[in-house]
Amino acid sequence: MPPLTPDDRAAALALATKAHAGQTDKTGVDYMVHVRAVAAGVQDRALVYQITALLHDTVEDCDDPELVSLAIIGARFGDTVRDAVDAITKRKGERYKEEYLARVRANPVARAVKLADIAHNKSRLRNLQAADRERLSAKYDMALHYLADD
Repeated sequence: MPPLTPDDRAAALALATKAHAGQTDKTGVDYMVHVRAVAAGVQDRALVYQITALLHDTVEDCDDPELVSLAIIGARFGDTVRDAVDAITKRKGERYKEEYLARVRANPVARAVKLADIAHNKSRLRNLQAADRERLSAKYDMALHYLADD
């Protein structure tokens, strides 16, 4: 597969926009605000990181496998992006730290994107109710420690 280009980044943004159409976060904000913020968190890195960031929640949150799937991502953006999106995609019923975060940690691209994802999520905690804010803050702090620990 040829190297990724800015056109690939634009294609990833378009795919993410379609995949998240009509979705909002817990506070009612258009979900693409989060996606763009995560991508901005890795904007100083190679395109593979930026494209993975744009696609990081598409497989998990899109119910149309004909629009987005790991196979579609791999065919369009290559194995490295596909593998990183796969690593960052949480599976139903899996244990958060022992399975999910361990898989994310093993993939350098997914790891960097997840750190940007957590950073953006933490920045929005003030918009949540106290119980949710405390629970998620503890979860994010644990994840940051686990992913940053070498």
